Amino acid sequence: MTVHAPPSVAAQLAATIADEGCEHLFTLMGAGNLWVIHHLATEHGTAIHHLRHENGAVGAADGHARATGEIGWCTVTQGPGFTNTITALLTASRGRSPVILLVSDTSNLDPERFPFAGGVQALPPEVLLEPLGIACVRVDGTDASQKMREVVARVRANRETVAFIMPAGLDRIPADEPAERIAPRSPIGDTVSEGALAAAVRALQNAQNPLILAGMGAIDARAGDAVAALAERVAAHVTTSVPASGIIGDHPLSAGQFGGFSVGATEKLILDADVIVAVGASLNTFQSRSGALIDGRTVIRIDTDSDRRITGDIAQRIDLVGDAQSVTRTLCDRLGSSGFIPRPVRELSPLAVADDRSMTGAIDPRTLSLVLDELLPLDRRIIVDNGHFGAFPMIYLTHRAPRSLIWLPDFGAVGSALAAAYASATVDSHTQSVLFIGDCGLYMTLGDLETAVRERTPLIIVCMNDGAAGSELVHMGDWGVPGDQAIFGYADLAAVARGMGAQGASVRTLADLKPALEAWDRSTGPLLLDCHISRNVRSPIYDHV
Repeated sequence: MTVHAPPSVAAQLAATIADEGCEHLFTLMGAGNLWVIHHLATEHGTAIHHLRHENGAVGAADGHARATGEIGWCTVTQGPGFTNTITALLTASRGRSPVILLVSDTSNLDPERFPFAGGVQALPPEVLLEPLGIACVRVDGTDASQKMREVVARVRANRETVAFIMPAGLDRIPADEPAERIAPRSPIGDTVSEGALAAAVRALQNAQNPLILAGMGAIDARAGDAVAALAERVAAHVTTSVPASGIIGDHPLSAGQFGGFSVGATEKLILDADVIVAVGASLNTFQSRSGALIDGRTVIRIDTDSDRRITGDIAQRIDLVGDAQSVTRTLCDRLGSSGFIPRPVRELSPLAVADDRSMTGAIDPRTLSLVLDELLPLDRRIIVDNGHFGAFPMIYLTHRAPRSLIWLPDFGAVGSALAAAYASATVDSHTQSVLFIGDCGLYMTLGDLETAVRERTPLIIVCMNDGAAGSELVHMGDWGVPGDQAIFGYADLAAVARGMGAQGASVRTLADLKPALEAWDRSTGPLLLDCHISRNVRSPIYDHV
């Protein structure tokens, strides 16, 4: 008679992870996490994506979470494998991205018996993560499955990043009974007071130039239709935070981004506003330009958090506490029943570049972005890395759907977006993912391009190559420091991409763009457009930070 050994804790943990919906796992495999990867791949059919750097594995999980709104799963091994994740972990954590990192820890091993894993590589992750404010959950043995259920419920409810710490040896411990799923937490009920609702109605009835600002809370609450209905009711344009771009699609009242990236007619619209309805938006320092965009205005906040501090000297604050979708609909209905008749809405002129600064072999990044707005597929997701160039695709491209623009500024790290863009293209191949990245960010993360090549990921990479450290050039100019130390010269990054197996095209004039895009064979993997851009265009963000 064959006697079957009971499953190990590692095998049971993998089963729990699969049961909680992990269809994609991003990793750089090592001795400490290979067993959970093995069980997920062979027993549960999970797609395993092998990155070339641990930072990329976490960045890919973050990109998955931001693109889909679902949990992003990643795993790395102990010691240096773990420490390589810190930048991406901070970016995900500060961005409130629902990410679970499974990380092994060998500090429980006897360094005499295991001098390498238990000695050289031993490092409890908590010693670094807890001071950084990143949540940690450690398992001891047979509690792994139950604690994973608790972590998943926590991440879904709070939208946070959690490190799940696995000591060495879980593959050798027999499992107990599997843990049951934890029911999702009930949503927070609306606690809007009649007094606050009446005050909000009066403020909008008396407004000369009302304006709506939608933030990520509105995206999470799927409040796009409610926001559009309120905008129509009060004849107000809808501006957004950067991550909420596209919340009302192509609606004629959509008016661009509120804050550091506001330019042209959008900026004037914001400056003229006297009442701002902020739906699920934090009104943080960047959004409010350190208060300049909300000083002296009435601000109606629709949010689950009534205690959030706002930077600015506002005239009146009205808090409507509750779910962004239901409270916005309630406000809209109350305005309708009041007999409110809005003033006519003003027309907004489209963005244009009046002072194109292209030169031989280097394109004005604003013009480049406007032309790409016409050439790229309508059904797309724009992912933007950090750097001086980043404002231009965010401002000058049109964003038509929720989660159609992803920016990862949360730790200000250059090189945060290639892995995230790869993950977006992997988990949502029907939407064309387009990454905008500078030459510095691309050099830092070329290993992530190899993963996209290996998996034939249909990703377009627009390298806005200024041959320099663009942000540092701006700072040097502002501070009277010669800029020569920040200029490195243009390189042929299209050739680098082709050498790695991607498709690559050199873009030196606007006429180069269309044929390069038309020649791309999407089925064979990523395309890199090496776009040489002018250094003579200053990003507007540096005038507001």
